[in-house]
Amino acid sequence: MKQTLYGLLLLLATSLVAQQQGQPPMNSPPHGTPPTFPEGRQTPGQMPPDQNAPPPGLSNHEASQQIQQGLKSEPGLSNSNIAVHVDKKSVTLNGTIQSEEQRELALRIAHSYSGERKIVDKLKLRQRT
Repeated sequence: MKQTLYGLLLLLATSLVAQQQGQPPMNSPPHGTPPTFPEGRQTPGQMPPDQNAPPPGLSNHEASQQIQQGLKSEPGLSNSNIAVHVDKKSVTLNGTIQSEEQRELALRIAHSYSGERKIVDKLKLRQRT
């Protein structure tokens, strides 16, 4: 008898759950997601550019100046001799460096101002004697 009663209760509970799955939850709003910009309000303008990032379209001369200034102001490159040449498609670094760490640092600085230009590494590692 108890098994029959439990069986009926289980059947009733599963049928109720099955019916509720096809319906929206009771506490949900009557409409879908509210619009991002409610009616009557204007959409915001374009976000201001990042003030700390280098401008995306530096001229050849500006890119060269920025890279040279970055190289000269970096203490880790104080004993290196690096020349920078910039054209429309590439940034070329020429000169001598003391270590691979200096190479990585110089390339990182060049990348930060090169924009879409390709970086050409012609740096030579000075042999220690």
